[in-house]
Amino acid sequence: MNTRLLIAAIAAAALAALLVLIFLGQLGARELSPQPPQTPVVLLGSGATFPMEQILAWALQVKRIYPWLVVEYGGGGTGKGQSDFLQGVVDFAGSDVPLKTADWERAKSLYGGVLQVPIILGGVAVVYNIPELPPGYSLKLTGEVLADILLGKIEYWDDPRLAELNPGVVLPHERIVFVHRSDSSGTTEVFTTYLSKVSSEWRSKVGSGKTVSWPLDALGRGVGAQGNPGVAQAVRGTPYSIGYVELAYIRGLGVAALRNRSGEFVVPSRESVSKAAEALPLVNPLEDLSKLNILIILLDSEKPGAYPIVSPSYLLVKAPSAYTPEKARAMCAFLKYVLTEGQEEESLVEGYAPLPRSLRETLLSTLEKVCPSSSP
Repeated sequence: MNTRLLIAAIAAAALAALLVLIFLGQLGARELSPQPPQTPVVLLGSGATFPMEQILAWALQVKRIYPWLVVEYGGGGTGKGQSDFLQGVVDFAGSDVPLKTADWERAKSLYGGVLQVPIILGGVAVVYNIPELPPGYSLKLTGEVLADILLGKIEYWDDPRLAELNPGVVLPHERIVFVHRSDSSGTTEVFTTYLSKVSSEWRSKVGSGKTVSWPLDALGRGVGAQGNPGVAQAVRGTPYSIGYVELAYIRGLGVAALRNRSGEFVVPSRESVSKAAEALPLVNPLEDLSKLNILIILLDSEKPGAYPIVSPSYLLVKAPSAYTPEKARAMCAFLKYVLTEGQEEESLVEGYAPLPRSLRETLLSTLEKVCPSSSP
């Protein structure tokens, strides 16, 4: 055979083999890496307003990476979120506290498993509207004095106990009005658990929970409002009022400096929340977290520089097998984003603090085990 013809034949055969390999490689890649859905996959959630600003920000951020992934979150309070989740109305729920053991068992039975994933840290700020206070001044309070205000034992802003904590500041002789949540609220449970920890009288007379009987309601000085945004708005519109909201909702309000167990008066901030969160234990999101008493560990911290009222917020998520394959993939993609890029400073809304890195790594390890292998 002519040498040139032989070389041409060999080259043609090699080219054909190469094209076959490329085709098979592309086919294999398509099989191993499923293409994004052609239609949007919507994840519907409701629940805590404590993390709502951050969840809405993450929803926008993750859509830039996965255009097919749509996260809708309606708030409504922790109680509503837990109820909606257990009734199957939503794909996930926001909750400021873990499910009680009975509800956790019910969710496991309904969905073949449930994940309670810590997603963010926040502080419950004590906010007020006292027009006479100097701009930028933070009213100093102790936990005991705060509890006595809300028990009705301190009626006026110029009470001697408040004046003693705030020397050199002229406090008005005006009755204190208290704005609290009217809905079933995880923020309320965090706040009242703190009050129960610092005041034995509060613990015995009122206690803690997503709803409580507020003593100032019976005295005609209590006002209810819906959600963190509603409480913030009511305090802004009510001179001489006091209330409690997540740190992200403090715009335009006075914010109290609370005394921690180290004796420091500390205002809520990303730094003071993170300092308290150093005590946060590593958790397995597949377990019953209500038994860990995480709030008791974090509240009224002894750590210098720590803000006293700090809590993680959680997403309640079904076992992946309880979703359609598309929703399971979308839910896992969202959770992985939240625990990675979503914890970076540029992704965080003002008023929230990231989870400790060791906890994030523990949570991601669990997700890798339970999420579909095709998840992003």
